[in-house]
Amino acid sequence: MIDKEIGYIICESSPTGPSETHIVSLKSSDYNGKAVAECILQTADETNRNGRYYSEEELFPQLTAPRTVELLRTGTLRAECGHPLSKDLQRQSTIDDKITCARFLDLWTEGKNIKAHVIGTNNEYGRAFDLDLKEGVLPAWSLRALGSVHQTRNGAEVRNLRLITWDNVIYPSHPGAYTQRVLSEAADVSAGSDDTNSVPETVMTESGIVIPITNEKVINYLKTESANLKFFKECFDFVYSSIIVNEAGTKVVLTTNDGQTIAVDMERYIHNNLMDYHKFEF
Repeated sequence: MIDKEIGYIICESSPTGPSETHIVSLKSSDYNGKAVAECILQTADETNRNGRYYSEEELFPQLTAPRTVELLRTGTLRAECGHPLSKDLQRQSTIDDKITCARFLDLWTEGKNIKAHVIGTNNEYGRAFDLDLKEGVLPAWSLRALGSVHQTRNGAEVRNLRLITWDNVIYPSHPGAYTQRVLSEAADVSAGSDDTNSVPETVMTESGIVIPITNEKVINYLKTESANLKFFKECFDFVYSSIIVNEAGTKVVLTTNDGQTIAVDMERYIHNNLMDYHKFEF
C-alpha cells in the first residue's frame, strides 16, 4: 500500500452545479434581528467531490481543539466569502475578518455530520448574508484546513488535520454541506454551548410554521412509549418541572425547578413518529 504525502494546504470546494435542500425563512428576535441558521458543514467518512476523504477520527477532535474552543468562546470563529485565492500559507491559515460573512455560534456532530449555528457578521458581507438567509438562499460551506494528503485505500485521505474554518462557497465539495433552515428564535443559542441548550425547542410543520413541541398528547405519548425515558426515570432520582422535545425530535429535555437540565435520547421509532406531524394535533 502506497502512503505518500501529496499536499498540505487544503481548501474544499467544488466548481460545478448546485444541490437542492430546504429552508424555512423566519425572523430572529435576537442578535439584533439577524437570522440564526442551522447548517451541515461537512460529513466524515465519505469521499467528497474532490476525491478527498476525511475520517471521523481526524475531523471530530478539531471541534474541541483548544483553538476552536477559544474562537467559539470569543465569537471569532468566522467564515470568509469564499476561500482565499492566495496560495501563501500564512494567508490560508488566517481568517481575514474584513471579508467574513458569517460567525459560528456553536459546533456539534449528528451522526457523521458536523453541524453549526451561524449568523451574519457586522459588516457589508454579513448584512448581505443575513438578507440572503431571510430571502431563502441556501448558503453552502467548505472546509479550509492544514493537513497532509495520503493515498490510501480510501483514496486521497487527509491526515494531521488542523482546522482553520469553514468558508461560505457557491458549491460545496460535500453534497450535504448546505444551510438546512433558519431558526425561529435564538435566545438559547450561545457560542460554545452544548447541543442540549443550543437548539430551540421548536419544530417545523408542513405549512412552514414553527411551534413549540409541548403538546400534552405528544408528551404523554413519550412518557408511555419511550423505553429510554422510562429507564431514566426509574434509575435516577430526578424530579423535573417541565419536559420538552428538541426540534429534531431526537432528545427529551427535562428541567428542574432550579433550572438544571438533562437530555434523554429518543429511540429511532419515537423520532420517526414525532416527525410524522399529522399524527399529533399541534
